[in-house]
Amino acid sequence: MQRLPEAIFQQDNGRSHSARVSQDWLRTFITFLWPARSPDFSAIEHIWDNLRRRVGRPTSLNELETRLQQIWNETSQDTMQNLYASTPNRIASCNRA
Repeated sequence: MQRLPEAIFQQDNGRSHSARVSQDWLRTFITFLWPARSPDFSAIEHIWDNLRRRVGRPTSLNELETRLQQIWNETSQDTMQNLYASTPNRIASCNRA
């Protein structure tokens, strides 16, 4: 990570992020605190959900990797840009709720 000295990590206090080893490592970087359990705020969570729904039940690690790469390659840039552009509306909807 020394190649990304300007990197900012999003920290949502998920289990893997709150482990001591993760906390020790994250101390060397700027972290952006994010509300826990807030998938509507993050466009990448919608991409993960799409991958999770479409991957099926692979029977090996190789099959999983191949399938995830295929799904990722099929995901259009328009989809990514639309998710990114919709972030302010999703945040506003959450605030209203």
